[in-house]
Order: sequence, then C-alpha cells, then structure tokens
Amino acid sequence: MELHTEGAVAILLIGPLDSRRRTLRHILAAPQWDLREAATYGEAVGVLNDPGIAVIICDTEIGEGDWQTLLANIQSRAHPPNLIVSSRLADERLWAEVLNLGGYDVLVQPFDCGEVLRVAHMAWMDWRQKWHSRMHSALRAGTVAAS
Repeated sequence: MELHTEGAVAILLIGPLDSRRRTLRHILAAPQWDLREAATYGEAVGVLNDPGIAVIICDTEIGEGDWQTLLANIQSRAHPPNLIVSSRLADERLWAEVLNLGGYDVLVQPFDCGEVLRVAHMAWMDWRQKWHSRMHSALRAGTVAAS
C-alpha cells in the first residue's frame, strides 16, 4: 500500500458552505494543504475513498450524519485520517467525548488562525507517524514470515 506522505497534505473539510468553511479554506490556503470539501456526511463518504486523506475537519452536525457516525466510518479503514471536530459550543464534555471515542481534537468557533494551523499540522504529523509505524510493522512481519 502506498500513501501520499510527502508534498501537499490532503485535508477534508466537511460542513455547510458558510462563513465557517470559508474561514477554514482561507486559513488553510497554502501550498502544503490539499483541501477537499464536502457539505454533508453523504458527500464525504465518497471523498473518503481516497486513502491519502490525512486529516478531516468537520462540524458537529454534517447533514444526514454527525461526527460520531463519521468517526465510526473512518475507524474501520486501514489507515484512518485524524478527525478534528469544530463547534461553537466546544465545552469540556465535547472535548472529552471526541478524545475518548478516538477523535484527534476539537476546534472552537470562531476559528483562531494560529490554532487551526497548529492543530491541523499536529494531526497530520500524528497521522504520518502512525502510517510509518504501520509500514515498518508490516515490513517486519513480512521479513519474519520470509525467514
């Protein structure tokens, strides 16, 4: 399996095309980010067929689904992207729920440019490290089986 781990980092933004998504698009408008977008959970599922998506930033409610449904979907994948949930009401309960269920982090709306960039970068670095660890483990397993 070969994943895109160098160059532009694929980030999927999920949520209605409103000021929040436009703000994220503006903040992440740099060559190192390859932005993909979906308005709803249904649209996102099609985009998620690309195994190179490293990070997802989504609203708490995403059309016919929510972040928990999305998280359950991506966790079943061979190399799941890191999920960042964004909310205007980002309280301790939401943070605890996201982290306990396996999400990466929570971004508070309105967005702070520096925080968005820091969290997106750290989520990508974590995803990349997990990918490299899985590849090394697979290579070791293959080497042991061949001996």
